[in-house]
Amino acid sequence: MKRHIAVSTLLNLSGRALPALLLLVTTPLYLHLIGVSRYGAMAILWLALGYFGVFDLGLGRAVAQRIARLPRMALDSSTTLKQHRGDIFWTALIASLVTASAASLALFWPLMEVMIHQVLHISPELRTEAERSVWVLLTFLPIATTLSVLMGTLEGTERFDFLNVGQLTGLVGYQILPLGVAVLGHVTLPWLMSAAILGRLFGAGLLFWFCEKVLDFPRPRFQWRVLKPLLRYGGWITVSAIISPILNITDRFFIGARLGMTYVAHYVVPFNMVMYAGILPQSLATALFPCYAMLEEGEAKAMMWSALRIIAAVMTPLVLIGIWLMRGFLTWWLGAAFAAQSALVGELLLVGIWINALAHAPYGFLQAQGRADLTAKFHLLELVIYLPLLWWAIAMWGIAGAAVVWDGRVLLDLGLLLLVSQRIWIPVFSLVPMLLLIVLAFVMAWQHTRIPMHWFIAIAAILWFLALVHTRRFTSGWMTFFRNRLQDRRRAAHAGHGETERVSPPMVAVLMAVYNGARFLDSQVASILAQSYSQIRLYVRDDGSTDGSVDILRAMVEQYPGQIILLQDEEKHLGVIGNFHRLLRTASQSGSEPYLMLADQDDVWFADKVEVTLQEMRQTERWVGKDTPVLVHTDLCVTNTNLDILDPSFWHYQHLDPGHDDLRQLCMQNMVTGCTVMMNRALLQKALPIPEGILMHDWWLGLVASAFGVIRFIPQATMFYRQHGNNDTGAKKFGPTYVMRAFLRIKSNTEFWRLLQRNQRQVAVFLASFHGDLSPDKAKDLQRFASMSAHTRVMERLQTVFIRRFCRHGWIRNLGLAMRLAIG
Repeated sequence: MKRHIAVSTLLNLSGRALPALLLLVTTPLYLHLIGVSRYGAMAILWLALGYFGVFDLGLGRAVAQRIARLPRMALDSSTTLKQHRGDIFWTALIASLVTASAASLALFWPLMEVMIHQVLHISPELRTEAERSVWVLLTFLPIATTLSVLMGTLEGTERFDFLNVGQLTGLVGYQILPLGVAVLGHVTLPWLMSAAILGRLFGAGLLFWFCEKVLDFPRPRFQWRVLKPLLRYGGWITVSAIISPILNITDRFFIGARLGMTYVAHYVVPFNMVMYAGILPQSLATALFPCYAMLEEGEAKAMMWSALRIIAAVMTPLVLIGIWLMRGFLTWWLGAAFAAQSALVGELLLVGIWINALAHAPYGFLQAQGRADLTAKFHLLELVIYLPLLWWAIAMWGIAGAAVVWDGRVLLDLGLLLLVSQRIWIPVFSLVPMLLLIVLAFVMAWQHTRIPMHWFIAIAAILWFLALVHTRRFTSGWMTFFRNRLQDRRRAAHAGHGETERVSPPMVAVLMAVYNGARFLDSQVASILAQSYSQIRLYVRDDGSTDGSVDILRAMVEQYPGQIILLQDEEKHLGVIGNFHRLLRTASQSGSEPYLMLADQDDVWFADKVEVTLQEMRQTERWVGKDTPVLVHTDLCVTNTNLDILDPSFWHYQHLDPGHDDLRQLCMQNMVTGCTVMMNRALLQKALPIPEGILMHDWWLGLVASAFGVIRFIPQATMFYRQHGNNDTGAKKFGPTYVMRAFLRIKSNTEFWRLLQRNQRQVAVFLASFHGDLSPDKAKDLQRFASMSAHTRVMERLQTVFIRRFCRHGWIRNLGLAMRLAIG
């Protein structure tokens, strides 16, 4: 990815939040200068112009999806990627201008005439001003429609900096210029609308120039063959664009028709308030859309689930606070009488906004993967169900009924999106606890008069604490990663390495150990050879397979000579540690690659695994140097045999914190998964030879890197970790079942100490190998841990493990460990 998703999200967030803040400042000024009626008329005219944006035929979204997807499409060899992007841009831009021009004359003008003369109840003076303003809007409508194409182009190329600068320029101009005109005394609608359009034109011009710059000023040309797929995709986007506003505004019309305009105000105020909470998930969804489009379906799905969890983790504590403060804020802002009518609506809508925030992830995923038809069909289905239910619920329960039905609609929307996005719903279960917290918070706020204040505060504090626990669980890895990044950059600048070395791309050796892996070899090797980083050499060693793996490997060597190297010797059945040890030793003695990665035979690598890991490796080497051992590892996406996602994060699946990579903690529990590892040659030389008596080769590499170098992790999955029943290690889900089995396994003192002594023997081997290289304090601590036994005093055992930090990951594991150590 050219720009990190977090940076893109922040850019999008600023692009959405700043205009909202500016609106809060300018609205009172407008009301004072031009009056409420004229301001309302101007807002309706601009709203009508915005709704006619559907005449872009969905080309904006289609352009973003097509441009982002181009790198992985089979392109015509006669044209370059640059030419294809230019053709998409100009074809969509011309088509949008033509259709919008026709629509402005055929539809916009007559419909606006009907609205002004027959629908809107405005004074004769304002009606005349509105009629003249329509001609001003007619000139701008074609340009307004092309804005989506310009924004889609920048979104597809991931230039969110240019996108938000252009948007902000137009929106600020749209709000400030009419205000300036009004200050000068020109308060009629034609003057105001002309000034607003002038401001948007500034933004449109800037966006156009940015597009030209990003696309390297392509030659304008229109091509029918380019337009057809854009229209096929954009047609479904248009369907959604027509239906979505109906779903979003019909509740106000129905409330007005059944209950009166006073109730509309009581509904609209909390509705508009809670909608601002959707800015964050919308900003993330926009940043993710081009990433979804450029990835294969499986990789994009893993990213979708990670995004969905992060959205839930961030939104949960915010929504909890919003629910609890809704009534008090409305009372302070608009009075107790208004709050009595609107607070329940706001609390209900906040539940729905949490659900709707999650829907942004699968919605963007499906559209980016080319299934805009599904999202449009879901909108049609929801419309048929939603409208009659809404009409009935308003009659039964008033504006609270409208909020309940809106919550039901967004829940249905999320369910449908997840249903077609994922065949296995196991990842959904991780979201259930957060949903329960939201529901409990709503019930508390709803029944607040029946709960004593001290109990309310106590329960709220507990729920808030649990929400923060979930937030930390899903975000702590990223926070540590960003903190490490900032520290590494400061260290690199201090060391005088402000810029990455400008050298030829280094070769990366991938070492794959094979034993009876014929079922999965083709897909794994294909994923390794299809990496976005091409400087790869694959070393493979078979450990005596009997399922035809060797024949498959020999055929691959013939197909990719020089790229795949098959190591052959007479030794068989060395086991996974021995197999990888032989590969590592060969790479050390015969290879020259500066970086090495390990690969299992049954996984599937994401296309950017090597590129992402190498980037982190070289970033770290900028401040530690190439002579310092460095190990970089990543998260994994846990799947079943068919690559259906069980959990998008192995670390979450096993309840692990990748930041716990201190040598003492690694002695007790391994944090490094070998199939994600990249090491530099300094670590390879330091770790070899791998002695007898270790538990696993990746554990040994982690111990060496932690003791004598640096461990860095990347909190994103870079591969599918396939679980098929025959894994050498595998992933065991951490949960009640896991805890119970662990307890039953070590319920006797003998079994507990037998398992612990395996770790102690590995530490003793480590001490024997590196005693002279370790600091006295480290050597002393390791010796104390290695010599601890059931005969050691209880307090000394507890002090060694917890004061000296030879502990496990998570409080549940450590609680169990403390109990066993105390019992002896």
